[in-house]
Amino acid sequence: MKKKFLFIFLFMVLGVASGFLTYKVILLSKKVAVPDLKGQPPQAAMNALKDLGLRFEIKSEDFDPVVPQGYIVSQEPAPGENVRLDTPVQVALSLGPSTPRTPSVLGKTLDEAVSLLNAAGLKILNIISIYSGNQPKGTIIAQDPNLDEKSGPVSVIVSNGPSEVSYYCPDFTGMSIAQAQNLAAGLGLEPVFDNAVGFGAGGQNVISQKPDPGAKIAAGQKVFLSLGQPNVMGPAMGNI
Repeated sequence: MKKKFLFIFLFMVLGVASGFLTYKVILLSKKVAVPDLKGQPPQAAMNALKDLGLRFEIKSEDFDPVVPQGYIVSQEPAPGENVRLDTPVQVALSLGPSTPRTPSVLGKTLDEAVSLLNAAGLKILNIISIYSGNQPKGTIIAQDPNLDEKSGPVSVIVSNGPSEVSYYCPDFTGMSIAQAQNLAAGLGLEPVFDNAVGFGAGGQNVISQKPDPGAKIAAGQKVFLSLGQPNVMGPAMGNI
């Protein structure tokens, strides 16, 4: 009796297992069409695939000028392709439009910067000029956005070179050559002596000058000084 019961039990187990395997084979052999997931958010795509008996997998992320960031931009298998149940559908999510990076224009001239930025599809919005003792005149010393930041309209700061110190020209008349040289050196001026005017090569004092006393001058400018005899202008001036 027990052997008969055991036989019947085993027969039932084998029947159930065989039926399950047959069902599984039939189920897995069934094919469904892959839906078009492009432009959908991940959760909606996952739900749609689950309802069809397919699996959802994120494979990569790609830039796309149309599909918003975080939405599906492509898929594999392609839409409409017939696949077996439980097949994974791999998708790529959009990173949004690809934004070019700002190239560096530091140390470039303004013309060079314009060409470089135009090649990158960018334009200079603002140009600011400042004096700089460290950078040559006409070169760019700063930019915004900075190098490799997301691009947009670019603002640049251009060097005007060292600041020009301007003041009123002193009166050199009556000074000796040494006195005039010392004063000119202290002001950053370049004295140019001309002893062909006045009383000839023997002159030792300044009798005239260009620019005139009181005229506006800048550092580095030349001052032309004519020499003459000391007794024409009176006693020489004391030490400066």
